[in-house]
Amino acid sequence: MQELSQEWFELKDHRRRLFSRAVWIPVYGTIFPAKRGEYPEIGHVQETLAVGSAVIFEGKRAKAEELDWHCWSLNNTTPYLNDDGRYCEASTFYEEPGGSLGFRLVLSQYHNSLHPRQVIIHQDFLLAYGLIQEGNVWVRPSEGYEQVVRRTEDENGEIRFVEIRAEYLKDYLAARKAALRLYYYRERQAILNSNPGFTWAEDNSLVDEPHYRCMVRCDEIDSSGDFPGASWAFFKAWRTDVDPEVDVPDFSIEDEDSTATESRTGIRDGEGRRYRVTGEMWRGEWIEPAEKPCRIMGEEPHEFLSVTIDGGGGKVDLETLNHEEVGKYLWFRPEVVNALLLQRGGVLNWYTHDTGGVSASPDWLVHFGVNGLGLLNAYAYDIARRPLWERRIWAAHNCRPDGGVSGELLKAQMECAPAGSKSPEYLFHYALRWLDDIFQEKFGASLFSEHHEVQALSARIHRFRAVDENGLRALAKDVVKLSIERINKKSLIDALGEKKSESATLKLLQRLLAKHTSEKYAYTRMTPLFGLYDLRGTDAHLASSDVDECYSRLGVDRKVPTVLQAADLLTSVAEAFGITGTELKTHA
Repeated sequence: MQELSQEWFELKDHRRRLFSRAVWIPVYGTIFPAKRGEYPEIGHVQETLAVGSAVIFEGKRAKAEELDWHCWSLNNTTPYLNDDGRYCEASTFYEEPGGSLGFRLVLSQYHNSLHPRQVIIHQDFLLAYGLIQEGNVWVRPSEGYEQVVRRTEDENGEIRFVEIRAEYLKDYLAARKAALRLYYYRERQAILNSNPGFTWAEDNSLVDEPHYRCMVRCDEIDSSGDFPGASWAFFKAWRTDVDPEVDVPDFSIEDEDSTATESRTGIRDGEGRRYRVTGEMWRGEWIEPAEKPCRIMGEEPHEFLSVTIDGGGGKVDLETLNHEEVGKYLWFRPEVVNALLLQRGGVLNWYTHDTGGVSASPDWLVHFGVNGLGLLNAYAYDIARRPLWERRIWAAHNCRPDGGVSGELLKAQMECAPAGSKSPEYLFHYALRWLDDIFQEKFGASLFSEHHEVQALSARIHRFRAVDENGLRALAKDVVKLSIERINKKSLIDALGEKKSESATLKLLQRLLAKHTSEKYAYTRMTPLFGLYDLRGTDAHLASSDVDECYSRLGVDRKVPTVLQAADLLTSVAEAFGITGTELKTHA
């Protein structure tokens, strides 16, 4: 909490700030940004912000500016019939003969003390931007689940404050041909044990303008919170003709014979004197609409995003490539896939060994290819027509052309002859399922144990994890977790016809394969898996020569980019498990 200086009470920081320049604009409620102690205890400090607002139609501003603070504060908003019997909807703001001035974006209704106040966001705003509620926020799935509306609850779960992201609010105002009138009150108050001696004008006024006032004061109070020496009055009146024996009492007559009164007055003793220092501000502010609505009807604001389209480093605005006959490809660093998958709803699918689909949202994938340097290629038009928020991600990872366009992508998109190959990612998961199915068929038990992390681990098994050496080793660890560490030792012991064994699971799997083929063949087939298993501890245990040996046993070419090394790793592991399954099916 800030120092309780004269400037703090004068609200100089808030007087400099306007909500029209803020990222989030409050439209409803009262909150206490800072609070300490209880009034009127010495040391009590409290800040208050109370907001009222309404959307005001064009041509109605002058009338709206005539309204004082009480018209903007929000209590119950309920439908009603006006004097001529015309029905006014709950959201209607200030109905008059010429029609309403506008409408509320937030509706409020109180029932009784058993229920918290109901606070409702105007449905038209929610539908205009396709928002869905998640707890105390409303997000827009079509823009990467960006938060558009947020609300604040108190400790009892009652909604106290609602804010809207300015970009969307101003866009909506432009579409409705309106502006938002915002009226708010700020207060800072503290109880001090002595007079701070601030130098303020005698009339306590700092600002006194239409729709903008700021006042400060320092008052001496007592322990009750009242002014020392303040007078008080007590008055009591009661009936003297109460007869409990009367079956139907009638108290309609009221005169001196049937009533009595008592009154007392006094002066407060002023014990526990202290000082209440207060700064208050009332301000009316217009939140202007955007120049034009850009998000209603699926439109977007223009944003210059430069991308490189040729080897000479020439750059163009990505939006200029948004036509089907553009005839150009773009190159991207492999990190773009991880950035897209970090978004909620991000998805990665594989079509062939080096082509697939990727997107930050689940319903519309970009067809991409991986070239010989591990870079991604995508048709420029496919990127240019993505939503703006996703184009930003692609543009941030764009790089100069190098290594040519992925051969498999060109065959699919330009020759209409998709490759018949399978990706290492697909083969890895297929091999595990294949081996498990064969094991169950031959030995009546599952080879791999179920685990709650299987789905999450599976989503992380892809070559783009390996954008550097650390990523390659992290991928290797997850492959071990999803495969080797899930092998059921008891199932292997039973398949070998033994009662117990001190051997680890990989050794048992090797012995099972050797039993149905040969020792030499089983050793050769299991070598990549032992290399993978040893690699999982490289961060802490293995020397560089041992690391190279692990990769060698895995059949990984260390001279190529790490993304391609990851593809080699997955291919080798897939072959080890897949061929083991085939051999058991044939010979067991």
